Amino acid sequence: MLAQIALRLLLAPVGFVCGLLAGFATLAAISASALGDVALFPDEVALLGMDFAVGAWTMAFLFAPLVGAPAMVAVVIGEMFAIRTWTYYAVVGALTAALPWALLPSGVDGPLFQPVEVLACGFVGGLVHWLVAGRSAGVIEPEPAPPTQTPH
Repeated sequence: MLAQIALRLLLAPVGFVCGLLAGFATLAAISASALGDVALFPDEVALLGMDFAVGAWTMAFLFAPLVGAPAMVAVVIGEMFAIRTWTYYAVVGALTAALPWALLPSGVDGPLFQPVEVLACGFVGGLVHWLVAGRSAGVIEPEPAPPTQTPH
Protein backbone atom coordinates (compact mmCIF):
# COMPACT_ATOMS: atom_id res chain seq x y z
CA MET A 1 0.00 0.00 0.00
CA LEU A 2 2.80 2.41 0.91
CA ALA A 3 4.64 1.57 -2.30
CA GLN A 4 1.48 2.34 -4.31
CA ILE A 5 1.16 5.75 -2.66
CA ALA A 6 4.83 6.52 -3.35
CA LEU A 7 4.39 5.45 -6.98
CA ARG A 8 1.35 7.70 -7.38
CA LEU A 9 3.23 10.63 -5.80
CA LEU A 10 5.91 10.20 -8.47
CA LEU A 11 3.74 9.27 -11.43
CA ALA A 12 1.14 12.06 -11.16
CA PRO A 13 3.66 14.94 -11.43
CA VAL A 14 5.51 13.17 -14.24
CA GLY A 15 2.20 12.84 -16.10
CA PHE A 16 1.49 16.53 -15.48
CA VAL A 17 4.87 17.62 -16.86
CA CYS A 18 4.51 15.32 -19.89
CA GLY A 19 1.02 16.69 -20.53
CA LEU A 20 2.26 20.28 -20.22
CA LEU A 21 5.09 19.63 -22.66
CA ALA A 22 2.70 17.92 -25.10
CA GLY A 23 0.34 20.89 -24.89
CA PHE A 24 3.16 23.34 -25.61
CA ALA A 25 4.39 21.14 -28.47
CA THR A 26 0.89 21.14 -29.93
CA LEU A 27 0.77 24.92 -29.62
CA ALA A 28 4.14 25.19 -31.39
CA ALA A 29 2.97 22.86 -34.16
CA ILE A 30 -0.22 24.85 -34.66
CA SER A 31 1.76 28.10 -34.72
CA ALA A 32 4.31 26.71 -37.16
CA SER A 33 1.59 25.46 -39.50
CA ALA A 34 0.22 29.01 -39.76
CA LEU A 35 3.56 30.33 -41.05
CA GLY A 36 3.09 29.06 -44.58
CA ASP A 37 6.00 28.51 -46.94
CA VAL A 38 9.04 30.07 -45.31
CA ALA A 39 11.66 27.72 -46.77
CA LEU A 40 12.81 30.47 -49.13
CA PHE A 41 14.23 32.54 -46.28
CA PRO A 42 16.49 30.35 -44.10
CA ASP A 43 17.90 33.25 -42.06
CA GLU A 44 14.44 34.38 -41.04
CA VAL A 45 13.49 30.81 -40.19
CA ALA A 46 16.50 30.56 -37.86
CA LEU A 47 15.48 33.79 -36.13
CA LEU A 48 11.89 32.60 -35.96
CA GLY A 49 13.05 29.37 -34.31
CA MET A 50 14.79 31.44 -31.67
CA ASP A 51 11.58 33.42 -31.15
CA PHE A 52 9.64 30.18 -30.69
CA ALA A 53 12.19 28.93 -28.16
CA VAL A 54 12.07 32.16 -26.16
CA GLY A 55 8.28 32.25 -26.46
CA ALA A 56 7.93 28.67 -25.21
CA TRP A 57 10.08 29.36 -22.13
CA THR A 58 8.21 32.57 -21.43
CA MET A 59 4.87 30.83 -21.75
CA ALA A 60 6.05 27.97 -19.56
CA PHE A 61 7.10 30.29 -16.75
CA LEU A 62 4.09 32.59 -17.03
CA PHE A 63 1.29 30.16 -17.73
CA ALA A 64 2.44 27.05 -15.87
CA PRO A 65 1.28 28.39 -12.49
CA LEU A 66 -2.05 29.46 -13.96
CA VAL A 67 -2.54 26.11 -15.66
CA GLY A 68 -0.88 24.17 -12.87
CA ALA A 69 -3.14 25.10 -9.96
CA PRO A 70 -6.46 23.95 -11.48
CA ALA A 71 -4.75 21.00 -13.16
CA MET A 72 -3.31 19.85 -9.84
CA VAL A 73 -6.75 20.08 -8.27
CA ALA A 74 -8.15 17.99 -11.12
CA VAL A 75 -5.33 15.43 -10.74
CA VAL A 76 -5.94 15.18 -6.99
CA ILE A 77 -9.67 14.65 -7.63
CA GLY A 78 -8.84 12.01 -10.24
CA GLU A 79 -6.49 10.26 -7.81
CA MET A 80 -8.90 10.45 -4.86
CA PHE A 81 -11.84 9.04 -6.76
CA ALA A 82 -9.75 6.75 -9.02
CA ILE A 83 -11.12 8.36 -12.18
CA ARG A 84 -9.53 6.47 -15.04
CA THR A 85 -11.45 7.60 -18.11
CA TRP A 86 -9.61 9.45 -20.84
CA THR A 87 -12.55 11.83 -21.29
CA TYR A 88 -12.15 13.25 -17.77
CA TYR A 89 -8.48 14.09 -18.32
CA ALA A 90 -9.01 15.43 -21.86
CA VAL A 91 -11.89 17.72 -20.84
CA VAL A 92 -10.12 18.93 -17.71
CA GLY A 93 -6.95 19.52 -19.76
CA ALA A 94 -8.88 21.61 -22.25
CA LEU A 95 -10.52 23.64 -19.49
CA THR A 96 -7.27 24.27 -17.64
CA ALA A 97 -5.57 25.34 -20.86
CA ALA A 98 -8.39 27.76 -21.57
CA LEU A 99 -8.13 29.39 -18.14
CA PRO A 100 -5.02 31.55 -18.76
CA TRP A 101 -6.27 32.41 -22.24
CA ALA A 102 -9.60 33.55 -20.78
CA LEU A 103 -7.79 35.68 -18.20
CA LEU A 104 -6.00 37.81 -20.81
CA PRO A 105 -6.66 41.49 -20.22
CA SER A 106 -9.10 43.13 -22.59
CA GLY A 107 -6.46 45.69 -23.59
CA VAL A 108 -4.58 43.10 -25.65
CA ASP A 109 -4.88 43.85 -29.39
CA GLY A 110 -6.24 40.40 -30.02
CA PRO A 111 -5.85 36.87 -28.81
CA LEU A 112 -2.56 35.26 -29.70
CA PHE A 113 -4.37 32.01 -30.40
CA GLN A 114 -7.91 31.11 -31.31
CA PRO A 115 -10.06 29.34 -28.68
CA VAL A 116 -10.09 26.11 -30.68
CA GLU A 117 -6.29 26.05 -30.75
CA VAL A 118 -6.07 26.57 -26.99
CA LEU A 119 -8.65 23.87 -26.30
CA ALA A 120 -6.85 21.48 -28.65
CA CYS A 121 -3.58 22.00 -26.77
CA GLY A 122 -5.27 21.29 -23.45
CA PHE A 123 -7.04 18.27 -24.90
CA VAL A 124 -3.73 16.81 -26.10
CA GLY A 125 -2.07 17.60 -22.77
CA GLY A 126 -4.89 15.91 -20.88
CA LEU A 127 -4.67 12.83 -23.09
CA VAL A 128 -0.92 12.59 -22.55
CA HIS A 129 -1.41 12.88 -18.79
CA TRP A 130 -3.99 10.11 -18.97
CA LEU A 131 -1.57 7.91 -20.94
CA VAL A 132 1.22 8.45 -18.42
CA ALA A 133 -0.63 8.54 -15.10
CA GLY A 134 -4.40 8.70 -15.47
CA ARG A 135 -5.05 5.15 -16.63
CA SER A 136 -3.90 3.85 -13.27
CA ALA A 137 -5.24 6.69 -11.10
CA GLY A 138 -6.07 5.98 -7.51
CA VAL A 139 -4.36 3.93 -4.86
CA ILE A 140 -7.13 1.45 -4.22
CA GLU A 141 -8.51 -0.55 -7.09
CA PRO A 142 -12.19 0.19 -7.67
CA GLU A 143 -14.41 -2.72 -6.72
CA PRO A 144 -15.58 -4.76 -9.68
CA ALA A 145 -19.25 -4.80 -10.47
CA PRO A 146 -21.05 -7.77 -8.94
CA PRO A 147 -21.79 -10.51 -11.45
CA THR A 148 -25.32 -10.54 -12.71
CA GLN A 149 -27.26 -13.71 -12.11
CA THR A 150 -29.36 -15.08 -14.87
CA PRO A 151 -32.70 -16.65 -13.96
CA HIS A 152 -32.95 -20.38 -14.67
